Amino acid sequence: MKPDCHDYFIKDGRHLGLYEEMYLICPDPWRIEELGPRLDMRAALLLLNGREKSVRRFLDIGAGLGLFTSLLTQCLWRSNPEARGLVTDIAPSAVARAQQRLADPRLEFAALDIRTLADKPRFPPENFDLLVLAQVLWGLLEDLPRTLAALADLLPAGGLMLISQHFFPPGRQAYGAETVAGPEELISFLKPAGLEILETIECNRAVNHHWAALAHKKAL
Repeated sequence: MKPDCHDYFIKDGRHLGLYEEMYLICPDPWRIEELGPRLDMRAALLLLNGREKSVRRFLDIGAGLGLFTSLLTQCLWRSNPEARGLVTDIAPSAVARAQQRLADPRLEFAALDIRTLADKPRFPPENFDLLVLAQVLWGLLEDLPRTLAALADLLPAGGLMLISQHFFPPGRQAYGAETVAGPEELISFLKPAGLEILETIECNRAVNHHWAALAHKKAL
């Protein structure tokens, strides 16, 4: 039987969070290598249009195997070839494979559980111009308010956060629906962290709803 990534991620309504084991046993857990760049990935990056030049340093959170990161860097480097980034994931195996895909002196790589930033700051305040959270919501849900607040501290006023996330149709989601059932609930978590939505874009709402948003940190 083919290994099922849900045995390590979310199963029977519980977040297991065994990410390193998942990547070791399921080399392509999200079918990233099989499917390649998807429409929703490219659509999310449209939200950066015209804002790329303001990004000097970015943090990609939960980058997995780095496919979305590769599209992101292409987008950023067209306008600002000097932009630098830190590419992270909670699973060291994923980080190693992303580094093979993306090897470039402008990028750093680190295994990092971003949820720990709320208790143990790792970066100076206002250290990044752009934070990227692509398909990581369900892994952060258990401590979402504190995690978002810690991430917002890494942005200066006007700094950007790009969120790309799939949501499930009603009745199909067994984990997290009581907390975040869709974009509206997620937006309600952004506001207390000082983050304000600038633009959104949606794909395939009827089947596997993909929603992407660009937010910025409001000035105090």
